[in-house]
Amino acid sequence: MNIIRLYSGLTLLLAMTVVPALAADAPLGLTPPPPAAMGDKAVLVVPHPDHNVLLRNRDALLVTNKRLVYDMWRTVMSGGQVEKMEEFFARDLLQHNPVIATGLNAYRNWLQSQLQHKNSVPSKIAEPLITMIAEGDKVALAFVTAYPEPDGSGDTYTSTHFYLYRIENNKIAEQWESVQVPDGLVPPLVENGGPLPVRGTQGRAQLAMLDSADRGLANNKRLVFDTWRHIPEGGREELADLYLDETYIQHNPNATTGRAGFKEYFAMRPDSSIEAELEDPIVAMVAEGDLVLQVLEEERSDPNKPGTSYKVAWFDLFRVANGRLIEHWDAAAKGELPAAMQQAR
Repeated sequence: MNIIRLYSGLTLLLAMTVVPALAADAPLGLTPPPPAAMGDKAVLVVPHPDHNVLLRNRDALLVTNKRLVYDMWRTVMSGGQVEKMEEFFARDLLQHNPVIATGLNAYRNWLQSQLQHKNSVPSKIAEPLITMIAEGDKVALAFVTAYPEPDGSGDTYTSTHFYLYRIENNKIAEQWESVQVPDGLVPPLVENGGPLPVRGTQGRAQLAMLDSADRGLANNKRLVFDTWRHIPEGGREELADLYLDETYIQHNPNATTGRAGFKEYFAMRPDSSIEAELEDPIVAMVAEGDLVLQVLEEERSDPNKPGTSYKVAWFDLFRVANGRLIEHWDAAAKGELPAAMQQAR
């Protein structure tokens, strides 16, 4: 397995993953076909075999937005041509990565220290892209990542890394990423140009984020929203039969695949009252085709400032089939569980 460091410079690795045998009859959609043999553990995260599929959409504006983000990534991130960032990013870029200062100049300076400049731009994104989806002014990317196994064996396991971009006037105007602050890295404060806090929507206003002119997309968003209210937040894992397909494919490395594995995982979450809205503020709900990306504002303890916390963007990607959730990706590392579930162990 060929492993290269993700440009973020954290402990996260971006994996050029060996793709296992795929199910022969699996259609090629917005996500890669699942492995033909999955077993009962979390399923290996694999890249999409055809990026051209990901660039399509019936809406011309969404195709334009996707192409902007795709070309930015292959030019700047894959090609290391940081000097071309102004072709893709707004000068007043709003940055929510918790370790990078806001603004285009700060982002460019930071990337120059992380990326290797190449003389030519690759024709496609070089890193292992799982999917790319777009709705409204948002475009999201998901990549295969690998972490070292915690047992010290030297082996790795897979998870997912996410980016969310907001497009304005044909430029990337805002960015969120599934990154947390590591030990020893203290970002500048907001008042000194530091990263902007992650902020989501609370209360009844969340319901407007489920709207779509496409009834199918609206229904898929509502399915994810209601699943999250009842199970991850409400702790009612017995309701999984209403929302999940029995063959639910799980890519979170802390849970086993299948609906039964989902129930077992969330059985660690104590029951609580079921609210009409999500407790965690919603940063974005992006849906395309059979996929829904839910991005929440969540709180994490700051490893460099004991007793303090900061906000992160937490990403969950779901695939829907026949009105049920059938596949899930998130950015979890092994041992990374919600606080309430850690206490229940």
